[in-house]
Amino acid sequence: MKNKIILIVLCIFSILILGGCKKNVVEGKGRLYEVISLNDKNINMFNAIVPKGWSAKIYSQDLVNSTHPFAETVVISNEEKTAKITILSQHSYVENKKYKEGQNKEYYTTYLHKMNASKYLDYFMEKIFNVTTLVKSKTVEDKVLNQLQTLHNLKINLAKQDAKNLQTQNYGVSITIKDEGYSSAKKEYEKDLSYYEAQTSVSAISTYLKSSLSSLLDSKAIVWYMPYVIVYEGTSKENFENYYDDYNFIIENSTFTKDYYQMIEYVSSAIVNAYTSYYAEKSRIGLEAMNNYIESNYSSTSASSTQDKVREMWDDVIKEQDKYILEDGSSIKTSIFNETVAQNGNEIYIGDKAGIPIGFNEVSKGY
Repeated sequence: MKNKIILIVLCIFSILILGGCKKNVVEGKGRLYEVISLNDKNINMFNAIVPKGWSAKIYSQDLVNSTHPFAETVVISNEEKTAKITILSQHSYVENKKYKEGQNKEYYTTYLHKMNASKYLDYFMEKIFNVTTLVKSKTVEDKVLNQLQTLHNLKINLAKQDAKNLQTQNYGVSITIKDEGYSSAKKEYEKDLSYYEAQTSVSAISTYLKSSLSSLLDSKAIVWYMPYVIVYEGTSKENFENYYDDYNFIIENSTFTKDYYQMIEYVSSAIVNAYTSYYAEKSRIGLEAMNNYIESNYSSTSASSTQDKVREMWDDVIKEQDKYILEDGSSIKTSIFNETVAQNGNEIYIGDKAGIPIGFNEVSKGY
């Protein structure tokens, strides 16, 4: 069911949004265009058609959120660097009054108060581009609103199905799903001589979890989700207008790939499954191994090696042990009840941080 949802989502947004290698050159609209494929994590993440001579690159951002463990950012620019398109793939936040805003690595969640699409664009532009001057709000196309509604309804249905499945597994929890609405926005900004057009959508669902095991596990949260953020920038008003048609053409002929969505689903499932099983059978002890692994190592590994390391990591969680990398690159494993591992040449110390001998340096964990 989840794979079907992913493919539907991919189709819905393929006409809206989405270094690599050039595949071939095509002719259209009276000029030459290049078909590009951008790879990250050894996977084809993004495909686009851009004017010949334009450049494109992609990079990852690690996000502390179980549903969207990482996001891809695509940057496409013309030869003169006077026009640039930035595309951020799907990502999400959680609003929960119990926790401060920011990254909570213990629960693998980033907390941020819920905003509609209009407010989030202002927040995003100020945070990422340091732009605060709004020129005007623009009309969002009906096709965007219709597609967002379809995606929003799919996510609600999937969340309800997941909640039902979890409750049938008799983990002692009940989950209530509530529709918190959706919105889209498109705005124009300016800063100094540069002009910007930014657009995004927001879909939000609230969940209320109640546990028969402990009242400490009871929680109510809103998970809100952006399927994309797109920012078009011209270094002057003239450049903004001159390349505006190219911007629209690129967006209409760009897409994140099926492999990208499957990678998101794989990593998300690994996190959720590990959390569910571990909390049900044991306690919270040992989950730090997973957090550190996903945060620090995932972006530099391929899908196959990631799968192997997730299995190794999960095995360590069950055995309540941590992995440490020694100075020569080899590794050792020790009980999670030991605070640290330190090394001085061939001598290794395992124990509390307060007891580290003089001359010894702490080594880093392997996840």
